[in-house]
Amino acid sequence: MNKQCLTVLFVISQFMLGAVLTSCEDKLDITPKGKVTLSSVDELELLLNQEYLLGDFPSDNLGILAGESVGTFDQVSAVLSQKNTVKYALMAFDESVDRATLTTVDERYNNIYKYINYMNTVITKMDKATGDGSRKAPLVAEARVMRAWLHFLAAVIHAPQYDASTAVTDGGIAYVTNTDVTEQKVKLSLAATFQCILDDCSDQVIQLLPQDRGDQFMRGDRAWGNAVRAMVLFQMKRYSEALPYAQEAIRLRPHIFDRSVIKQTGEWIQGAETANNFLYIGGAARVSPTMTMLTVEAGNLFEAGDYVINYESVGWSLDYGKMFSGLEGVRMFMGWGTCCNVYGLTSEQLHYVAAECLIRTGQIDEGMDLVNAVRKFRVEECQPLQAHTEHEAMTQLQRVKFVEQFDTPFNFFDRKRWNTEPDYRADVTHRLGSLGTYTLKPQSSLWVMPFPVNAVRYNPTLTQNY
Repeated sequence: MNKQCLTVLFVISQFMLGAVLTSCEDKLDITPKGKVTLSSVDELELLLNQEYLLGDFPSDNLGILAGESVGTFDQVSAVLSQKNTVKYALMAFDESVDRATLTTVDERYNNIYKYINYMNTVITKMDKATGDGSRKAPLVAEARVMRAWLHFLAAVIHAPQYDASTAVTDGGIAYVTNTDVTEQKVKLSLAATFQCILDDCSDQVIQLLPQDRGDQFMRGDRAWGNAVRAMVLFQMKRYSEALPYAQEAIRLRPHIFDRSVIKQTGEWIQGAETANNFLYIGGAARVSPTMTMLTVEAGNLFEAGDYVINYESVGWSLDYGKMFSGLEGVRMFMGWGTCCNVYGLTSEQLHYVAAECLIRTGQIDEGMDLVNAVRKFRVEECQPLQAHTEHEAMTQLQRVKFVEQFDTPFNFFDRKRWNTEPDYRADVTHRLGSLGTYTLKPQSSLWVMPFPVNAVRYNPTLTQNY
């Protein structure tokens, strides 16, 4: 059996394992009409004691739009030849494709609202639950912050970029706060959506969270709460307000994962439990960025001394990239010991959030210090980046942050946010060799992902936001 076949079989086995693990959630299933049998504090806490997997690789859709990836295991020529598909629309940046009709289901969207239902169960039933009363408020606070984060993900993916001047009239999402699955959930404006998100991760709620989660890497603590609020305000372009929350999150969880060890081990081994994770949320599987295929442009952004490029034996491989994409210059990651935090947040990300906030508020040297604090664990013989103006600093930050965020939704989030700012908007271009060159404009409707058909069919308020 050749190497390619062995690789495919290994991938299949990983997904089968994921299916088995997912079946363990059966004991947490919610009965019809939102009624649940959980009645004690310990039983309700089970809804927080789980591994969050949203069932989708960002590199298969959001990463394509951000100019980061050409998908997962996709022959690009085959994708471009089937023109009545969502994947084609994203790869060719073709706005004429009816994505709303073609998106019959969306596993990520469905899982987001499934987990929101879990959080609402904790919040609505905790008051009357039997057991230790002192544990109730922290658990409800944890569920509220997670509810805020899940709605935030849905809003940035399925609604326009937040802009204070248009948010009152822009469409948002349904903000669900109860467990009655028979009740029609009304889509809010984007302004109302983000206000609900901020209410759920308010200062008062954050202060009720435990000081430290300990070794429970899928549970939220005060560092996580501050990180969530920082990211929400940051995406709203309220940079001076986001900064103190980002700084507090870093103070509480300053850990940066050290990739220099790859030089000795030859492998990028990083578990979901590593201390740099505020709270781990996976995609289609725990491993990441495994199977992600980078655009040529994204692959060219690695710095010369990058530890993964230089020392990971099956890391960002040009051979695998060409084998699966059919394109020269595409890099594909094939290491199976890496569990980067896909939909959660890390200390590294908050370093970059704080850095951009500092740069935008005139504190350029302090911002660059945070950028370099991450880079010294990414680049061998790292020479500090320097900048004298905001634009110089942002150019430096954008490049290294883009590499840090591969196979997460956050390159998409950043580009969507920057596209509304004259100083930082930019086209995204796919240069696909003989297959053609395609360009995505900052104002394109493709930056808003459609609600799936199975969600809009029974909810007339859930009109598309593009």
